[in-house]
Amino acid sequence: MFCGYCGAQNPDQNRFCVECGSRLQVPLDKDGSPVTDDISARLAGFDGLPEPSIDWPKNLPRDVIAKDGKRMVLVPAGFFWMGAHKQKKDERPYRMVYLDSFYMDVHPVTNDEYSEFLSAKRRPLKHHRPPRSDRDWGRRPVTRVTWDDANAYARWALKRLPTEAEWEKSARGIDGRLWPWGNDEPTDEYACLAREDGPADPVGLHPKGVSPYGIQDLAGSVWEWCADQYGQFYYPRSPPRNPKCEDGDPRYRIARGGAVTYSAFTARCSYRGWNLPHMRSSVYGFRCAVDAIRYRGQLK
Repeated sequence: MFCGYCGAQNPDQNRFCVECGSRLQVPLDKDGSPVTDDISARLAGFDGLPEPSIDWPKNLPRDVIAKDGKRMVLVPAGFFWMGAHKQKKDERPYRMVYLDSFYMDVHPVTNDEYSEFLSAKRRPLKHHRPPRSDRDWGRRPVTRVTWDDANAYARWALKRLPTEAEWEKSARGIDGRLWPWGNDEPTDEYACLAREDGPADPVGLHPKGVSPYGIQDLAGSVWEWCADQYGQFYYPRSPPRNPKCEDGDPRYRIARGGAVTYSAFTARCSYRGWNLPHMRSSVYGFRCAVDAIRYRGQLK
């Protein structure tokens, strides 16, 4: 299949051109028939792609308090620019994606919050013991959690791990910015990055690094596990609505955001990290998301 805009050749299963990000074909339902709902039709290019905008729904609260006591904020449904033009090949193409509404934790899960989960589930503290000299340990992002650990916490809290598309939209908003705060190069005021050693700062110490939705600590601090498997060439064939890679390399799971000892390059909103799901590391943590439908109509 050849792209009608740039002429690049693409595999038949691609939805987006690998070179320019243009839409290649009308998405099909599982039975092979053309899509019929309005959003998918617009994504297929029948009416042209709109300019992304943030449209706050009237039947959803802007923020909620979840079972684990964490504040979550609404990321409303709509289009956003995902990926990158000229960065790593697995970040391409740069294209427009539609996500349904969801809520995202304002901060990563902390050591104190994870301790409550371990206590409630009567899980061992083998990998979760505070250093005696660290008075801020409880407010720092939890680390040394595997992907399964993070997923178990999310289920206990009646949440889930975010997809990498949800994580990216939470970080960069709708305009394709490089960093959650914009396109200015990161400094210590914005993020916990590029240090010789850890641990990460306590959550909430970098308010200038807040994303367009009011979400903090998305750049640097700790890598954050996401729900997706890692697929190096997933983007060109991903669906334009609510993408989630479930047929990538099962040995690896996505992690986003960079970490305290990593370079600023890895903390870009579009950077895709990945690792073994059983990995325990001093720079791997997580935060949770939840479908917005759970809170529909529950306005304060």
